[in-house]
Amino acid sequence: MGVPRTGSRRLLAGAVTTGLVAAAIGGAMAAPAAAVPNPLAYQDYAFGTYAAVNGVVTSALSFGAVIDCTSRPGVERNAVGSVNIPGVLTGAVVAQSASTSEQAPGAQQVGLTTSTLASASILGGLVGLTGLSVASGAINTGSGIVTNGVVNLGALTVLGIPIPLGTIGPNTTVPIPLLGSITLNEQTPVANGIRTVGVHVHIVAGPNAGLDLYIGFTQSGFGPKPPVFVTGGAYSNAITAGPLSVGPLIAQTIPCAGGLASNSLAGINVPGVLTAGQITAAGGSIPGNPTYGAGVLDIAGVNILSGLITADAIRSQANVVKSPGSPGTLDATGTTFTNLVVAGTPISASVPPNTGIVLPGVGYVILNEQSQFGDTLVVRALHVVITVGGVLPIGAEIELAVAGVHASDNGDLSTSSEESVKPLDEFLDEECAKAADSAKCLGVDNLL
Repeated sequence: MGVPRTGSRRLLAGAVTTGLVAAAIGGAMAAPAAAVPNPLAYQDYAFGTYAAVNGVVTSALSFGAVIDCTSRPGVERNAVGSVNIPGVLTGAVVAQSASTSEQAPGAQQVGLTTSTLASASILGGLVGLTGLSVASGAINTGSGIVTNGVVNLGALTVLGIPIPLGTIGPNTTVPIPLLGSITLNEQTPVANGIRTVGVHVHIVAGPNAGLDLYIGFTQSGFGPKPPVFVTGGAYSNAITAGPLSVGPLIAQTIPCAGGLASNSLAGINVPGVLTAGQITAAGGSIPGNPTYGAGVLDIAGVNILSGLITADAIRSQANVVKSPGSPGTLDATGTTFTNLVVAGTPISASVPPNTGIVLPGVGYVILNEQSQFGDTLVVRALHVVITVGGVLPIGAEIELAVAGVHASDNGDLSTSSEESVKPLDEFLDEECAKAADSAKCLGVDNLL
């Protein structure tokens, strides 16, 4: 995959104290010494912020670190970013992490999520926060689920007045005189797990009446293990050209629990390089025996390098069918080109896999590029490589309409055939972490 090269920007989690992490999972240390005979699927979700007014979302769950399609230990996801919600929240740099592991005795499953915030100003300084750390932990002991949530907060001010803080117990309420309240360490039981929110600001009066602002969302737990884990999804574009690089403008992962999820974008405009109309990225799966899964990217009105390559519409599609205990069957059925023209030559709608065409004075393009390694298939509808410098430098690459899919029995992560290329799942998770609606892109937009 063109964008996820070694050295590309990785999302790094903020530091969480050892004590906080130990406290989040410490409640299970005295758990029964039972093995976990049938591992469950991890369901670990961490997000930075969320805001709604009278139930209408104004700022979706942000910068997500999510693990929910594996029963394997040793998986980690991280996300960090800056959040600014005009008139509501400023100065918020949030860092999230999610991880899976095992602990003795009996290889008990451990899921942990964290969220940290250095400082933030809420509602123009009405509320101030510094040093927020939040963690949720869940352990599958083999005979039950043990959970715990922990919140640390360095300082809290309301109307400029410091609020004394000691140990913050679950669901600690701090009033905002005449306006509403703040709930610290807001804990909510969820099925086979726990949700811990560091700070929940609820406004009932004044110009911001109806506002609910969440900072530091963590949730750890477990769900039933599906017959087959299907991951992957699709993304719109990737332009790798040094300082001119442009990452995917839209992406969508496959929901782990099954069903269909999609994201749309009105178009792309990178002057002189790439323009396109409506784009839809989708991912879906049907659990069962066998399990079906697909990633699909549709894009209209394509124009690459000022008319060198044009198409009315392109679809990239990667499919998998897999039964437990058997290898998956992978294919790119559905990948099509409508009125594709390359360097003045019309190209048929059904292009054979990995068809290469020379672009005189520019480089070359690979159509319907398919890369398969193990139970992973990645399909790039168009992959342009620049060998003659011009609008883009030598070595630049343009990928357009990329879809991928991966299937495994235990949630093994997708791999890559190239050491310098990030695996599909890791790359999509990182791109979705930065999306405006991170949870939707990650296929888990029903958490709140």
